[in-house]
Amino acid sequence: MKNLLKQKLIKSIFKILKVNNEKKLLKLNKKNYDKWDSLAHLQIMFLLEKILKKKFSLSKINKISSGKSLIKIINENTR
Repeated sequence: MKNLLKQKLIKSIFKILKVNNEKKLLKLNKKNYDKWDSLAHLQIMFLLEKILKKKFSLSKINKISSGKSLIKIINENTR
């Protein structure tokens, strides 16, 4: 069940950031990828909070600035 949740989150993030695999997602950085703008960041945060049913603090939200940090948050919350 947790694995399905993780897959659903990652597929939804692919759509938001317009990437097609996890390898590309891991290489992304909010500062050097034009499609990861403030709107995309908000969409990702709302998606995480909705699917994981958990509120994230502003400091945690601000720390998510790369694909690696995004995957780390997903992994921490889908165990």
